[in-house]
Amino acid sequence: MKYIGKWKIKEVLHFNQDTFATEWKDAQELLADDSVDESDKQSLQFLFDIGEDGQIRTLIDIPEGMPQEEIDEAIASGECELCGDLLCVEKHPWKEEDGKILWDTGTKGEVLGEAVNPWEELKEENGLLCLRAFRLTRAD
Repeated sequence: MKYIGKWKIKEVLHFNQDTFATEWKDAQELLADDSVDESDKQSLQFLFDIGEDGQIRTLIDIPEGMPQEEIDEAIASGECELCGDLLCVEKHPWKEEDGKILWDTGTKGEVLGEAVNPWEELKEENGLLCLRAFRLTRAD
């Protein structure tokens, strides 16, 4: 599988309050569901750009009606970066090692005195790329 390029969310791991279990839900169905919180709907519209430069960028549309001054301040503060006509709100390094694609989750800490390894494998399942609680499909 070629990883370089833009990816959008196809499915999200969702907590079912009736069964107290997690299940994969189609992102488009959740976007159409009036009971889903607007902030959750916004996160379902993230794009992930896996760049040749070794970075995975989380991209969002510039919020409608956001004043240019506010955009400039967010960029100047380092809160985000401008990537074309999208905002990069987070980025993580990725690398290829032993034929696997790994990404730095940013996880820090210890378990039983052992440092936690922040590198996690990007896996492919049925043509979808698994990243965090998302299954991604090509956007480009």
